[in-house]
Amino acid sequence: MKAPSFLRRGGLFAKYFLSLVGIVTLVLLINGAFDMWFAYGTARQALGRLQQEQANGAADKVGQFITEIERQIGWTTHPQWAAAPVDQRRFDFIRLQRQVPAITELTQIDGQGREQLKVSRLAMDVVGSNTDLSKDPRFAEVQDKRVWYSPVYLRKESEPYMSISLARTGRRAGATAAEVNLKLIWDVVSAIKAGDKGYAYVVDRDGRLIAHPDISLVLRNTNMSKLEQVHTALDDLRDGKPLTGASARFGHSLDGTAVLSSVAAIPALGWLVFVEQPTSEALQPLFTSLWQTLALLVLGLATAAIGAWFLSRRMASPIRVLSAGAERLGGGDLGHRIEVRTGDEVEALATNFNRMAGQLQESHATLEQRVVDRTRELTETLEQQTATAEILRVISQSPTDVAPVMQAVARAAVRFCGAEDAHVFLREGDEMVSGAHEGPLSAHPLGYRDALDATSTARAQSIIEARVTHIVDTLSPEAEAAYTLIRENSIQHGFRAQLNAPMLRDGRAIGCICLRRREPGAFTPRQIQLLEAFAAQAVIAIENVRLFTELRESLEQQTASSEILQVISQSPTDVQPVLDVVVSAARRFCGATDALITRREGDEVVFAAHDGSLTASLGSRRSIEHSAGMGRSIIEGRTIHIPDVAALDPIENATTLALAREHKWRASISAPMLREGIAVGAITLRKMEVGAFTPRQIELVETFAAQAVIAIENVRLFTEIQEKSRQLEVASQHKSQFLANMSHELRTPLNAIIGYTEMMADGLYGKVGEKAQGVLERVQNNGRHLLGLINDVLDLSKIEAGQLTLAVEPYSVADMVATVLSATESLARTKGLALGSAVAPGLPTGSGDARRLTQVLLNLVGNAIKFTDSGSVEVRAARTGDCFELSVVDSGFGIAPADQARIFDEFQQVDNSSTRKKGGTGLGLSISRKIVELHGGRISVESEVGKGSTFKATIPINVAPVEGVAKETA
Repeated sequence: MKAPSFLRRGGLFAKYFLSLVGIVTLVLLINGAFDMWFAYGTARQALGRLQQEQANGAADKVGQFITEIERQIGWTTHPQWAAAPVDQRRFDFIRLQRQVPAITELTQIDGQGREQLKVSRLAMDVVGSNTDLSKDPRFAEVQDKRVWYSPVYLRKESEPYMSISLARTGRRAGATAAEVNLKLIWDVVSAIKAGDKGYAYVVDRDGRLIAHPDISLVLRNTNMSKLEQVHTALDDLRDGKPLTGASARFGHSLDGTAVLSSVAAIPALGWLVFVEQPTSEALQPLFTSLWQTLALLVLGLATAAIGAWFLSRRMASPIRVLSAGAERLGGGDLGHRIEVRTGDEVEALATNFNRMAGQLQESHATLEQRVVDRTRELTETLEQQTATAEILRVISQSPTDVAPVMQAVARAAVRFCGAEDAHVFLREGDEMVSGAHEGPLSAHPLGYRDALDATSTARAQSIIEARVTHIVDTLSPEAEAAYTLIRENSIQHGFRAQLNAPMLRDGRAIGCICLRRREPGAFTPRQIQLLEAFAAQAVIAIENVRLFTELRESLEQQTASSEILQVISQSPTDVQPVLDVVVSAARRFCGATDALITRREGDEVVFAAHDGSLTASLGSRRSIEHSAGMGRSIIEGRTIHIPDVAALDPIENATTLALAREHKWRASISAPMLREGIAVGAITLRKMEVGAFTPRQIELVETFAAQAVIAIENVRLFTEIQEKSRQLEVASQHKSQFLANMSHELRTPLNAIIGYTEMMADGLYGKVGEKAQGVLERVQNNGRHLLGLINDVLDLSKIEAGQLTLAVEPYSVADMVATVLSATESLARTKGLALGSAVAPGLPTGSGDARRLTQVLLNLVGNAIKFTDSGSVEVRAARTGDCFELSVVDSGFGIAPADQARIFDEFQQVDNSSTRKKGGTGLGLSISRKIVELHGGRISVESEVGKGSTFKATIPINVAPVEGVAKETA
């Protein structure tokens, strides 16, 4: 029996038709029961895949959550960020925490594993703690892995956390560590629903629960590995078996409920995400679907044949066209286009084939040229970077010599800027100096000088105007009109095109790089840009040499100045060592053959110090002459600079010329040593070769001259001070002797006067009248006052002469206070003052000069009564450690702070005016202070204007007399 004609057509049509009809028929005819079982399995798998997709989606969300945090942390690992100021880094950490709420703490760890910055939401920020974290996994683990995730832990048994650490760019460059709150993962997991009763949870590689809708299970640190589905998934993970896309499994939940479970892995973290749904709920739609499928199969069998016929016919034809067209395109016929007009995806597929063919055709035509161009650009860039690295290497190896760098720059410019020749010129004042040359063309020799004239050469214009000058053809009329020497130089050195780039420092050109070619033609913009880059590198080299030289010279000069100052401090009475050091430093640092210091004595100079190979006779004298550079410097008080003696006027400088011929020198400089505008000598530097001293050398020799003047002045002032001190010591001795003699001479007649007036007042020479009695009392009072003044002066003179000694004996503080109160009670009663005492009970017996201590208290109480017009005066005594503390407290008008420091000096009172109301010599407090110091104690005052004063004397209980105190404080 022959097959129907539509079946014999074969190909796609027969395939589609037979497949659609045969499958349905075969299922119905073979076994309906088997069909139901197959539908059951298919539906079950579909349910598993759906649930697996939920697990995969949950895993993706959790992974994206961690990946996003890692990405946000990543920008803090760049070297530029680590080099920023600490305030900027701390601000960036705070900003990062605001952007990522899950991050609660960020820590920056440097390359040695030390903590440099920590910013936390939960604790105080820490800056520069340098805590050693080199053994901490946050640092140790990331050195090889670059990213490290810690196990999950519970913070304060409340929320799950983990640590993420990222290594910064570069080897052993440190790391950034973050503490991450995993609560947001709990939010993601809680939002995942599988049906009405399904849920999702996350476990780590040990089976410990990380996230679960029931957060209490997480807080109890639940281990889920006892569940069969979890245990199996963990084994697969450890064995390296893929989990994503695996079928769902049947298992049980923690409470024993049968569930359908799907799992997805997060490989980077080693976590597993499970989505589980009760089996009863999961399979309910499946049974319903099976019954519906059974009914539909019957209907499908009837429509299968009809549908298969039309669909197979419609699909097979355009697919055959596509197949034929793809075969032609695959054979290399890229000009062929597929014609399909179905209006559906097949037509869109044909259009895509046609577009792809056009793009392949176009790419094939231009690909080879693009590859060649790109390869050439990459090669040029690599070579240029290599040249730049070579120049930088030469710069680092030549900190004091710019010539190797200039040569390297010239060599690189010739190689990469399309030139045959390069010439480097440096600017010195109004001249250009040839510094380096590279290439076959002839050039000025190194060191050649040429005037800076913008109208003569293009390179001069480039330096003067600080801009690039570009000449396409040096023999063009435009070039000859712009530069007067362009034609001559072009013919002489054989070049036709020229490019000049200035070497700029602070906007001013310090030289230029000149490129030349034999053939006329323009340099490209890229070549010009590259030449400017080489010029900038040359400036860096010149600046490095200049700064290094200046730094070295400055250091040497500071060392010399320090040596001079040290010698000055060590030679206060002898100026010669200082002059020797100064003259040696001046010759060494100012580039001279020799150095000479002369000192002025009247109309002559004396050679005081010399250093160098030229002849000079120390100690010899010479008249100060205006025709000599040294003499003119001293006379006019200014520096005289002679770059070349041959250029001097022979009449006005006869002495200078004669000295130059005699000592064989050609250049000199003389700096005056000025004191108050008058020269006391000069420093002269001489050179055997012609040449000017630099401004820095001139400034330096003037500095040395000033230091020499300081040394001379120090010696003079020190000598004067010694002489004045000796004279003052003699005068002080005479004064002390005079005071002691006069005090003894005055006390003898004064005691007689007081004695006779007392006898007259007592009536020993007869009855005295009332008026005479009053006169005698005034005489007695004034005599006693005068006797007290004389006693003070005598005590002072003894103290200053070191003749006052203490009579150390036992004494009672209470008895001493009682004696003072008894002696001063009448004075206080006369002024209406309350006089009292406050002596602490149980004071021990002291050891000291009781008479002198009583004198101190009498002076203090007497002064308190004298300067208190109303109120009270109180004497207090107490023990403080190993000392007695004696205080006199009054309610007088007080002492201003400015006066408190001087009242203990000799002949000083609070009121020192000529109209003062209170009498006295101003010696009482000075003598009291010295007596207290002789006892090894101290005396002080506390006072406030209008609120009274407290004078306090602190005296050791057992006194060991202090030797020399009185004499030193006199």
